[in-house]
Amino acid sequence: MSDSQPSDSSSEDLIDTVDVESEDYNPTEGEAIVTSLLDEMPLDITANINKESRAKINEALLKLEQVTSIEDPTTSPLLNGVWSLRYAGGYTSDWALPSPTRQLALFLYSGGYSPGIFALSLAQNLPKAICETGDLTISMSRDQPRIEATIGVKFIGGTENEISVKARLDVDSAVRFTETYESASVLGQSVEIPEALQYSRDLIVTYVDEDILVVRDASGVPEVLVRKEYGA
Repeated sequence: MSDSQPSDSSSEDLIDTVDVESEDYNPTEGEAIVTSLLDEMPLDITANINKESRAKINEALLKLEQVTSIEDPTTSPLLNGVWSLRYAGGYTSDWALPSPTRQLALFLYSGGYSPGIFALSLAQNLPKAICETGDLTISMSRDQPRIEATIGVKFIGGTENEISVKARLDVDSAVRFTETYESASVLGQSVEIPEALQYSRDLIVTYVDEDILVVRDASGVPEVLVRKEYGA
């Protein structure tokens, strides 16, 4: 074959440029509801929420709970990990009482808080002039006590400590837990609760996925947690 003659395959080796149109991603119904829910919730559990926002959050929760696809959520590994408490239907800053000692007394003798809200209420009573508090995190593990709500505390001068509340989480059914407070620690002061005085409450898991967890207490008050880390 002469060098002056083109190869017979030269035209066949040419690659036609094909325009590929990217397809728009259409979120599932659940993903769309979660997005709207996260947009409506404040970034900080202590932030004030107006009546309209609470109504929108409650509407979104009702829709989300209708599209849940996880069977037997109380035994799902999705529960394990570190969560941030973003919304509590019954929470108001008016719950904060003037003394951490009084809060410990309430913890021992009456209960009435979720572990996260209880830890938060303790932190709110610390003198803001001498310390600052970190974010509220709720860790859930496979081993008892499964729940630990923690808030870091940093004092002027750099000394660090924390407030934590621990609770058991016992499976009662495919959707229901019993949550029982076992202990609290406030800046190194630990309180082990005698069994006869341990406060417990029922929790219904109404929705859980890779990003969000929704539970309700026996009276129907919701709490919404957003995942920070996955658990083992």
